[in-house]
Amino acid sequence: MKKVAAFDLVNLAYLATISLIVIVCRPSNSLVFLALHAAAAGWIGLLLFACDRYGGRFWTFCRYWYVVPFVLSAFREIHYLVPLVHPFEDHHFDQVLQSLDRRWFGNVDGFFIGNWPSGVVDLLHLCYWFYYIALLIPGGGLYRRQDWAGLRQFLSVTMLGLLASYLGYFAVPAIGPHHFLHPRPAALDGWMLGGTMHRMVLAAELRMPDAFPSGHALMSLVVIVTTWRLYRPAFKFVIVPSLGCILATIALRYHYVVDVIAAAALFPAVLAGGIALNRLWENGRPAVCAPQRREPSTSSLP
Repeated sequence: MKKVAAFDLVNLAYLATISLIVIVCRPSNSLVFLALHAAAAGWIGLLLFACDRYGGRFWTFCRYWYVVPFVLSAFREIHYLVPLVHPFEDHHFDQVLQSLDRRWFGNVDGFFIGNWPSGVVDLLHLCYWFYYIALLIPGGGLYRRQDWAGLRQFLSVTMLGLLASYLGYFAVPAIGPHHFLHPRPAALDGWMLGGTMHRMVLAAELRMPDAFPSGHALMSLVVIVTTWRLYRPAFKFVIVPSLGCILATIALRYHYVVDVIAAAALFPAVLAGGIALNRLWENGRPAVCAPQRREPSTSSLP
């Protein structure tokens, strides 16, 4: 366990939680899901072993950046697994969230649709897509700087936030207001980019119950705060598009307002929990796998 980091624990705990859901709910193809979870856990274990045994840049890269395919795979699994354990064909939770929006904020659709210049709508689409690369900026910066302690803290907060939002999709399977706009208002397509970028979102995410809480809003907050804390040179590059992403989730009707409020309420627990878990786990433990720095050869000294 000495080479296991806090963010590895978060990932393994998520696999255990989803496996427990499968065991309790017994959906079709349960054994397939459980086998995939076991394979993912074994894959993580092999990477930790290889990094500990061989070290070097290649295994260090794999050891930290395995989180990318892990997250993408976990997200795609939601598309197949959630309908089997918590069906949402009646869109009950969408109706509940929409009702809360109307009760607390009035006609949200009427406020956002048609009241924004086309160029602004295109910019909001770009901000919405910034989410897909935003986490790579502070993470890549910390990796390039070889700030391994900072990178582990960043990954602990990041993985806790992402996977907590995924569990929210199991509990509250809502697909978001954009699926109920028939026909889609032309004003949401912007001037040049909006329509194409919206179709790309639908092609990538499919009909996913990924509305509550808003992962885009939650992880945009994570990017803003962790970049300021751990990799401040990039802060000026992430602050505006990250704030724009939070606005875009509502303005482009991908999320209900209450989705963003839930993300904002969850954020302090994610930030404090990720930092605390990382700090407690690393207290007194040996350093996690990192490439060794070459010391100058004594034969080359004068």
